[in-house]
Amino acid sequence: MTGDSQSGRTSGERPQAFALIDEGNDAATRLEGVEALGNPSSSMTGSERRIVDRLLRVVLTDDDARVRAEAIDALYFHGDQYVDELVSRVATAVQRRDGGDVPEIVFARWLTSDNAAYRMVGATGLGTVGSSDMRGASDAASADRSAPDPTARLREAFDDDDARVQARSVQSYVALGGERIDPLWPLLRAHNGLVRRTAVDALVSIGTPDATDLLATAVDNGGKRLRKIVVERLHELDRSESAAVLLDAIRDPSPVVRRVAASSLVQLVAEGDAVRGRDVLERLLTYRPSRSDGDNTAARLLYRVASGEQSVSVTPAAERHAMWLCCELVEHDEGGLSPNDDAVSWLLDALAHDDSYVADIAGAYLPRLDAPDIEGEVRALAADTQADQAARERAQSVLKRLKRQTAASAADRSIEYVYVRRPADYTEKHEW
Repeated sequence: MTGDSQSGRTSGERPQAFALIDEGNDAATRLEGVEALGNPSSSMTGSERRIVDRLLRVVLTDDDARVRAEAIDALYFHGDQYVDELVSRVATAVQRRDGGDVPEIVFARWLTSDNAAYRMVGATGLGTVGSSDMRGASDAASADRSAPDPTARLREAFDDDDARVQARSVQSYVALGGERIDPLWPLLRAHNGLVRRTAVDALVSIGTPDATDLLATAVDNGGKRLRKIVVERLHELDRSESAAVLLDAIRDPSPVVRRVAASSLVQLVAEGDAVRGRDVLERLLTYRPSRSDGDNTAARLLYRVASGEQSVSVTPAAERHAMWLCCELVEHDEGGLSPNDDAVSWLLDALAHDDSYVADIAGAYLPRLDAPDIEGEVRALAADTQADQAARERAQSVLKRLKRQTAASAADRSIEYVYVRRPADYTEKHEW
């Protein structure tokens, strides 16, 4: 074999690893080639699609079980989607056989393999063929009806010693309509983050009251990483119980969990149907952390969401709800922050928000704040030629409203002016 060792290519413009997996080579050489394709270096010039196609062919045609298993691991390295593609190709190949197995039986058999790579594909395949039209009604499938149903097989795989197999089994279990939640509880406490996250995803997808209760228990008793995962996903479970858990999580000891909970809460309000913003506001108005709590204030957390300071990405609708809730809390001097703190500077900054609705909400609430020298701060922004033009225009509008409010307030007070030459003048007028 000839080739340029510096470029990692053969004279035929193929990565050297491609040549190693040729069927004419022995199993050890093919295994070396597959391992190289699973850990490509920067010098390998073959496109990912070409690499994936070669690996798929190896899994489907190579006569050595170790080489096939290594090819599966290599596909997983390149992306989960390629394992799904492999499952589809295996199922199609099985169906084309005359008088052979059906895909469900093949994947169930792979799930019992001694090799974790095969078990991972088997777990994925059971969920795919069981939730599609691939199952068919062949004689082979009929003969296997006495065997455990796919969800039972998958539940057994929850205890697998390979995290990938566990995660794929959980995903397929839910895809097949599995609703038993007790087998998922140990996975919430798994050491592997992928397994924990998959278990949380499964409970959110199941969405029953029992599943919601288990997620709430995880937030109450779980570690910081688990609590963060749960509150991050709870907005997808459109239930009033989700809001209750998230409202409690805003008090979590971990700053990270508090911030994620605030983001998830406003997404639940903005995107769901079960929770009204007014109900959430009423709960937040009873939330009174001490002034020393700093970043733990509800208003501050919501402002961070509205201004895009959170690490969690939220929708524009969620940002608008966050700004409204923040402004309501500030106006009511609740949620651990008063207008005399940082609220005025927040809302002034928000006048330059990219979302005009968020900026307009901030502008609407600024005149309603009972804060010292608010008119002076607004006037300074309106006159700042270096500031964002849209923010300056909104500041000018706020300034006009503030002036109208001042004039109206003076008229409403109906002040009585009395010329006083000596102290007795005032007391005599009022017959004191």
